[in-house]
Amino acid sequence: MTINQKIEHTFNALKKVVGWGVDKRVTLSLAGYYVILGKEFDESRFKEIESYIKKKASIFSPLRSHLHPLFVATIDAGGQESIQAVDLLLEKVEALKKSSFKVNSYTYLAALLMTDGKEAWPNEVNRAKQLMQDMKKHHRFLTSTDDYPYAMFLGKLNGDTAVRAESMNRYYQELRNHKFYSGNELQWMSQVLTYTNASYEEDLISRVLIIRDGLKSVKIKTSAAQYPMIGFMAVLKMNEDQLNDIVSTYQSLISMKLFSWYKESALPIALGWEMRSSKDAYTTAAISMATSLEMLLQAQQAMMVSTIAATSAATSSSNSN
Repeated sequence: MTINQKIEHTFNALKKVVGWGVDKRVTLSLAGYYVILGKEFDESRFKEIESYIKKKASIFSPLRSHLHPLFVATIDAGGQESIQAVDLLLEKVEALKKSSFKVNSYTYLAALLMTDGKEAWPNEVNRAKQLMQDMKKHHRFLTSTDDYPYAMFLGKLNGDTAVRAESMNRYYQELRNHKFYSGNELQWMSQVLTYTNASYEEDLISRVLIIRDGLKSVKIKTSAAQYPMIGFMAVLKMNEDQLNDIVSTYQSLISMKLFSWYKESALPIALGWEMRSSKDAYTTAAISMATSLEMLLQAQQAMMVSTIAATSAATSSSNSN
């Protein structure tokens, strides 16, 4: 099946389970998530995870909030036995809570990005906490709980957290000079740009500008919601052929009736699809959830989920810095 056929098939299967009460953009993003990771949607397993979460989580838990389908899908796609996976997620959240992380939806997203081996948790939690503290030195008011997922995602990488935070700030300030809007999305973009190197790289700014202007030239929106996507394209040093493939996939997706009113949901899927299909193999999957709850609330629970299947090449590059 083509990616369009896979998306439509998975979307229809998901819709039967999550119902029409869930914003269509949420379901589209989750369909893209399954397709990018090459996972078949299993209705019975999805329902089993849903049922167990409802037993374990309180009525006010983020696990039962508007992000509920996201948590279920992520646990489902992880491939672990469902009860074990939910219990492990709750343990990870407790580990974050004990280290003074405020418990909200972003804490659970950060927990999803922690490794399963409990012996690694103290270091991962401490590194994420330290990175948050270093980021606050530059952006005291902008840095908040919504940065938890990226702090966990990037804190696990090699490199001094203070150096990484300084680089983030330099990217942020420089991009503001090139007509990028200040705010959470630009902060997330500046964080993404440190993915393969904690130190500042001058040429990444020019890469970002080339990609932004190129997307604009083919009438792809480059609004704040897309900033993290542009950041990933730049930091992974995607070549012209790869970028053209992303554009082609995007244009193919928006030709579908499913995306008629939700074109902004297509770019993250197109990017994730390129990362999955352009390499022969990948050894690890690094999942970055760029989910803005503020945007969710403003857009009737819409969400933007970026899934990056990091190739062995990208992984080795990040480990070398």
